This record gives sequence, C-alpha cells and structure tokens, in this order.
Amino acid sequence: MAGPEKAGYVFVVKGNQKRLYRQIKAVPWAKIPVLDQTHDRGHGRHDIRRLQTVTCLGRLALDFPHASQALRIRRRRHNPASDRWSTVTLYAITNLTADQAGPAELADWLRGHWSIEVLHHIRDTTYCEDASRLRTGNAPRALATLRNTAISLLRLTGVSAIAPALEKNSRNPRRSLQIPGIT
Repeated sequence: MAGPEKAGYVFVVKGNQKRLYRQIKAVPWAKIPVLDQTHDRGHGRHDIRRLQTVTCLGRLALDFPHASQALRIRRRRHNPASDRWSTVTLYAITNLTADQAGPAELADWLRGHWSIEVLHHIRDTTYCEDASRLRTGNAPRALATLRNTAISLLRLTGVSAIAPALEKNSRNPRRSLQIPGIT
C-alpha cells in the first residue's frame, strides 16, 4: 500500500464504543473456525491465543467506516501459582481484506499494540504523565520523546524494572550519562 489514502487500520473495539461492541460481539463466533493459534510460555504462565476473522458484508456489516473484517482473539492463560485458567476476549476490526492481511499477520499486529500500551503505562505510572500540567505547544511531545528515550536506553542495557533504575540514576547524574556512553 502506498500513501495515506491507502493506509490500513486495525482498531481494537472496547466497551466504550457501545454500539460497535454490541455489533461485533453478536457475530456468530461459535460458527467461525479458528484461523490462527499460538502457544507462549513466559513469566511462569502458559498462554494460548486463538484468532477468528470474518468478512463483514451483508447481514454481518458493521456500522464503522470501511470495516472489512471483524476479529476475535481469545487468550487463555494458565497461572501455575494458582493452578487456574483465565480467559480474555478481545474484539477488533480492520479495513483490510482477507487477501491484504492474513490471520497470522493480524494477530502479530494486535500483539504489537500491547508493547505500545506498556510504554504508555510506564510513562503514566513512573513519570505521572497524565498529571502533567503542560498542555500547549511542543512541550508535551518533547517531554514524551525524552521519556521514551530514557526508557529505551534503560531497556537496551537490560533493565526491566524502570522505576527503580530511574531512582538509582537520579542520585548520580554521571551514571545517567554512562548509559548512552557519553562519559
């Protein structure tokens, strides 16, 4: 695809879009086969993700501009500590046809979305970004860029707990400069 007029979207449908959420939830998912399934083990858990897609035409047409496919991802997670399974269902839509984006590709894009959400969560909880009083000009964007840079540099050095690393580095400004190799 070339140019913004040909850009595709994958849009996660949440409960705050009540009408669209009801429409996509009402799709007869029990009759639709699972087209992509992944198994992951990590952090002591076992995850199984199953993706179903359906073309939104005729009686399945959705009230959203250019929606071509509806998606449902069911994630089952086993937590060995509690020996329990939990299930989370995620709905999404896309304007891409089945020929333009296959089930595995759509599943990858939706999983990639969570890495963005994690970054926003870190910026909000560690830097209290939502409480910032900067609202005009380029200041909010500049601070977000600096925060993203700090988080990325810490991650590149193998840090997984961002808040303690920031606290440790704040006590000694030279330590922060060592991370990107400036000193």
